Amino acid sequence: MKLKNFLQHSQNVTRLSEQETSVVSQQEPTNTSNESNNALKNRLSLPWVRHLLLLTGLGVLLTVIAVYIANYAYKQWQYMQSYLETDNAYVTAEINPVTSRVSGIVTEISFNDNQVVSPGMILVKLDKSNYQLSLAQAKISLELAKQQAALAQEKIPKITIEIPSFQPITDNKKAQIQQQAFIRKRTLQLQALNQQKKINEQQYKVALATFAQKQVEVKKAELELNYTNIATAVGGIVGNKNVQVGQQVLPGQTLLSIIQPRPWIIAYFPEKQLQKIQPQQKVKITVPAFSNHQFQGKVDSIAFMPQNNLTSNSASTNSLDSSSNSLHEIPVKILFDESSIQGYESRLAPGISAVVKIKTK
Repeated sequence: MKLKNFLQHSQNVTRLSEQETSVVSQQEPTNTSNESNNALKNRLSLPWVRHLLLLTGLGVLLTVIAVYIANYAYKQWQYMQSYLETDNAYVTAEINPVTSRVSGIVTEISFNDNQVVSPGMILVKLDKSNYQLSLAQAKISLELAKQQAALAQEKIPKITIEIPSFQPITDNKKAQIQQQAFIRKRTLQLQALNQQKKINEQQYKVALATFAQKQVEVKKAELELNYTNIATAVGGIVGNKNVQVGQQVLPGQTLLSIIQPRPWIIAYFPEKQLQKIQPQQKVKITVPAFSNHQFQGKVDSIAFMPQNNLTSNSASTNSLDSSSNSLHEIPVKILFDESSIQGYESRLAPGISAVVKIKTK
């Protein structure tokens, strides 16, 4: 009985010992892991480690920025190889001045600013009274000259004097003397008549010339009277109004301008870029006044003679040193595509700034 109890007690002790060993074996790895984490945290808390991580992150950021800049620079290089751009450009159009051919006082103005007018439309009227009097006087002078010419024509003699032929008288001296005297008289009469005829013919020619001159004067007076109605020879948009009712105008004075509704662009490019510009190349046109609309066009022509252009709109031109004034910028004429300016013809006024991009490739 005692032996049996001893064996059971020994088994229980063995079991307890195995359980303790198992618990200890499970706790040892956990303690080891905690110690490793603590050591790692201590190492990461060191200043030089944080500095290394910061430098690594900064290096990655700089690499990304460098790649972005390189990509942007490459795209810009590709763009510059395909396009030429300038903001030193402006809109222009054909401008026809309307001038007065005669002097006078303005009595009527038949247009408004920026009005669309058609060819032949009377825009300004001058006082006609003086020109009406001049025309009446010219017509009276013409009628007088006509009558004088008719009188001069009537004075030309139509009768001719003939000298009869006589047989010479040889046997009667007295009859011979009478015959010679008669012939001499008739000869003198004929000479006088011819002389008067020449004078009358000359007077008639003068009268005819005077009549023709008076006809010209009448025509001139009629024209001057018509010139008091000042009309436009072309259609377009009224601009640059410089006239008022009651104003005294002089011959040749510009009263207004007619702007043609067919604008184009004049763009200035450095002469070193001209080798890339050719007629018919496509152009993108931006007008700051209408920035929401993209205009299209094409190169029409390039000026052969360079022009000094010291009033550039470009900031880059303003930054040039004064010693570079000897360089030239060449004007290039660019035409709008008709489809792209529909609805803008009357709004693209001469002088408006523009930005152009010529596609060279």
